Amino acid sequence: MYQHYSDALYGIISRILKRQEDAEEVLQVVFLKIWNNIDSYSETKATLFTWMAQIARNAAIDRSRLKSFEMDNNTRSFDVSESELKTDAGISGIDIHTLIKDMPVKYRVLIDKMFLQGYTQQEISDDLEIPLGTVKTRLREAISQLRDQLKDEKHLLYMLFIM
Repeated sequence: MYQHYSDALYGIISRILKRQEDAEEVLQVVFLKIWNNIDSYSETKATLFTWMAQIARNAAIDRSRLKSFEMDNNTRSFDVSESELKTDAGISGIDIHTLIKDMPVKYRVLIDKMFLQGYTQQEISDDLEIPLGTVKTRLREAISQLRDQLKDEKHLLYMLFIM
């Protein structure tokens, strides 16, 4: 199995993770997950390669998020001046989940898959079984709504700070 699929899975992983060492480590983890979870594979849901590719992709995204979280924590300074609080509090204090909670489900699902789970537009289309054009249009509309919400948030925060 490793001889047949390792190059393809490594390609998927290395596109997400830029460092070779990270990609190689994740590839090992992926094959362990495949080995340990082979009973959960169902040929009625996906081909073996698609199932393994999804495991590889998810593991790479998880590692990428972990690395960025670690880097953020290592570089974050907790000594913040009052002027930095006034300019940055609005943007850094906004949670994407809070922003999308009131959006229609058709937009919320797409934003979640695209920006929080790392799906491509084509993968969203395939996963949700809706046309690619519909995915693109809905994402554009969702982003427009988010942009409008952020403008409102920024305006509200500006009003709070000048009071």
